[in-house]
Amino acid sequence: MVLAESPFKSVSAGKDLRSLPEFLVVDDFNNPELKNLFGAPWEMEAPDPERAKTRYVSDDAVQETRGNSLVFDFALPPQEKVIFKSSLRGLDASQALAFVFKCQTKAPEGEALAGKLELVLEDVEGQTDTADLSSVCLSAEASGRWRDAIISRRPAPAADWNKLEKISFVFSAPQLPLQGQVILDEAAFYGKGDVAFLSKKDNLLGFPTKPSASQRRKEILKQPDDNKFLYEIARDTWKYFENAVDRTTQLPVDHIRIGDPGDIGAYTTPTNLAMYFLACVAARELGFISKKEAAGRIKKTFETLRKIKRWKGFHYNYYNTATLQVTRDYVSSVDTGWLAAAWMVIRQAFGGELAEEATKFLEEIDFLEFYDEGIGQVRLGFDAKKNDYAPYHYGLIATEARVMSFIGIGKGDLPREHWWFIYRTPPTRWSWQNQVPQGKDVEIERVTFFQGYYTYQGRKFVPSWGGSLFEFLMPTLVMKERELAPQSFGYNNRVATEIQIDYGLNRQGYPLWGFSPASTSSGRQTRYAEYGVKYLGVKGYKDDGVVSPHASLLALDTLPDQAIDNVRRMFQLYEAYGEYGPYDSINVRNGKVNTQYLALDQGMILAAIANYLKKGVIQTYFHKDPIARHAESLLTEEKWAP
Repeated sequence: MVLAESPFKSVSAGKDLRSLPEFLVVDDFNNPELKNLFGAPWEMEAPDPERAKTRYVSDDAVQETRGNSLVFDFALPPQEKVIFKSSLRGLDASQALAFVFKCQTKAPEGEALAGKLELVLEDVEGQTDTADLSSVCLSAEASGRWRDAIISRRPAPAADWNKLEKISFVFSAPQLPLQGQVILDEAAFYGKGDVAFLSKKDNLLGFPTKPSASQRRKEILKQPDDNKFLYEIARDTWKYFENAVDRTTQLPVDHIRIGDPGDIGAYTTPTNLAMYFLACVAARELGFISKKEAAGRIKKTFETLRKIKRWKGFHYNYYNTATLQVTRDYVSSVDTGWLAAAWMVIRQAFGGELAEEATKFLEEIDFLEFYDEGIGQVRLGFDAKKNDYAPYHYGLIATEARVMSFIGIGKGDLPREHWWFIYRTPPTRWSWQNQVPQGKDVEIERVTFFQGYYTYQGRKFVPSWGGSLFEFLMPTLVMKERELAPQSFGYNNRVATEIQIDYGLNRQGYPLWGFSPASTSSGRQTRYAEYGVKYLGVKGYKDDGVVSPHASLLALDTLPDQAIDNVRRMFQLYEAYGEYGPYDSINVRNGKVNTQYLALDQGMILAAIANYLKKGVIQTYFHKDPIARHAESLLTEEKWAP
């Protein structure tokens, strides 16, 4: 499509291009580190670096009173070529109509430059689109004056604009030496509407049509039967996993945001994958999909997991859901633990080919890779870019990481004594913690450790790091702690829920409780942060009035009546419900609902409801697995309840 006029004509003088959704800006050349807006550095490829250099000047093409542009100074001998390039990191610009930028020249005596300027866009497969912009950017008309360079996207471009990997400006000298300056600014993809959002949206199977499902919310609130009420919430929540997966790779995206502006986090993590797999099992158990469809979905995702880049069998923590590129060279032990838990559930829930493939994945990882024998704890992960392990450890038992430790021991990767080297509370000498812990040294399985506890209004409990319900209760999605550990984890999970309720409703006077990591929004910006009850944590997170529906639904395992009452009240007071079920968070101080869905939350909600309605079905699959059976006695050995 050829644009009728330059997109820059509609931009008001002094306007920041990044604030306009129709422009997906690659670089405005205002970063002194010479990196584009995706964080990738610009690089010069030249036979003689002294003949081609770059520098910034305070002459912005759009923001006249502020901002910079980039100057190329070059003196090239005949037929020499210089390439100025940067990574686009698999950028999806599929809904862009053109690539545009501003350019001008400074040549001797104001003449045209006799060389050639080409723009090259290259996709992840190495296919390229090339445009000759010499007549625009090197002409006499461009001497000392900004000109608009427009490269319209062809109907069938050679490069895949869904997966653009590299951008290059190529300067070539003709038969004669070439000397002068070329100045660039405001390089961007242009489209109608929010080009970045629409480009990612077309990769998904579906997307909600409106921010609020007010009528649906009222319908489910009228349902007097609590089980049916929860069933309807689960049915809507499943729609996230029906739709928010890449139509080609079958990977679930990390999050979506509804409304204006919309947003799609087109990347995924091992925990997101685990939640997707558990959601497929839950949807089958609740009757939303058949066993055949659930298995088919999982099989397609397994095929993708088999071919993407891994480290020693471990999946990396961040993948682009469209290009499958690793977007951060980091391997997380706890995230891998959740993916392993899902593989265990899958091989018990389905059998056959899926079980065989899940078993292969499990056998290809060894949690000993992260084990620090010196202190008996597991490191957070491995940074492949630095070729080094994370300097910190998962040191507290009352966190979501205990699932990883449980599985590692059950697999035989980690020694059994590791369980007893994880702190119940930090040592009393650690003066920075919220309380001086009480307790005593105990010996279990020939390991002596401090069995400490905190108190809240006379109630004993073992603290998490931040005091969020996520830390205490996420393990109950797969582990039968209420049944197998009533005098340790089962007790502790219930007390943590009771303290959250008391803190939210009584101490703070909020209408709701349920403080857990969540995402909040301000304008076009969203921020994921930890929230909790400080008194429940060793360090303690702030609450900021932010509650999350997933926290209440996790509490179906501990205090189901109070959890259901809280969810009902949540939907009565706030428009916190959309087409895919409960939204991620509500700020009860200002009433603001963050109209966003997170794969993590959606999976936790579905699994928690399935366990409640189907008598612990996902927990049962997990504990049927030989890995869990081998470690089960860890849950029965310890007793810290009063």
